[in-house]
Amino acid sequence: MQYPSILDRQYQQYLPFVEEVAKRVKSTLVNFCDKKGYAFTSRIKTIESLAEKIETGRFKRWSELDDLFACTVIIPRLLQEQDVIDFCRNSFNVTKTLKRGQAKKAPDVFRFDSTRLSAKLRSIDTSLEPTLNIFNIGFEIQIKSAFEHAWAVSTHDLVYKSSEIDWKKLRLAAQIKSTVEQLDTLILAFETVADAIQESNYPELKKKIKIGELTNSLFENKIPEELRPKDLSRFCDNLYSILVSAGQDENIQKSLDCIKSVINKTPNKKIPRSISLLQYFLAILVENQIVPLPLPNYSCHITEELITLYPCFDTQNSISFDYET
Repeated sequence: MQYPSILDRQYQQYLPFVEEVAKRVKSTLVNFCDKKGYAFTSRIKTIESLAEKIETGRFKRWSELDDLFACTVIIPRLLQEQDVIDFCRNSFNVTKTLKRGQAKKAPDVFRFDSTRLSAKLRSIDTSLEPTLNIFNIGFEIQIKSAFEHAWAVSTHDLVYKSSEIDWKKLRLAAQIKSTVEQLDTLILAFETVADAIQESNYPELKKKIKIGELTNSLFENKIPEELRPKDLSRFCDNLYSILVSAGQDENIQKSLDCIKSVINKTPNKKIPRSISLLQYFLAILVENQIVPLPLPNYSCHITEELITLYPCFDTQNSISFDYET
């Protein structure tokens, strides 16, 4: 597309400063996102996109263009949005915040509505403000849910970068956006909505629930907190897999009663802390001849610490997880 020479000169003058701003902002936000498990994307606005933005007529002067660099923090759930906002306010000079739902929106309209922050890099030296420098270059931070981001990247080029205006495509994009909004709402109200789901009598899940209930009860007064699994549901899956491999899945209560009896008889100070909780439960079941070794289709995590405490695992190297590459 054609754009005026004055825009080209202005863009080229600002570009090195925008690139440095992008570098610093990305460094700060990528580190934050890595720690939190959020996704991150960014872009420097092209001169063609900038020309089209100016031609919308919504901007009176160059200083109002605050997204020469823009980035997006993608969060799993909208409840985490405030966490991102707080971090940005502590890290940058946030000049404007437009939160989702803040703009007036008809109840039957579904369009882009993500939270956006306009910001600048922080500078201690206020004498720099009148001059062109990295500290007076505005940039934008968008905060989107994973569902919103998927909608945006999936439909943007299909609809808004199309060579034709198509009512049906615009309508379909809006319908998909309404589904996205519904999904985010369901996630926010997950616990409440889940209560309204009619439960099915699924035997395998009931057995895993029993494992979880026993495990939680033992943490109340016997098992030290440091042994608590990171993910209880995964722990229950893993112990259930052991019992299935040992042919004990139809008599799971026997295994759980054995674990409970042994642990309740063990003084708190003698409960091992050098092995994982799953290793501890497995050792109890093996010692009480409920789970025979070797197990078919199951590789045990046999470590030196486990063998030291339970020598019965010393001869089971053939079924142990192998750390050799």
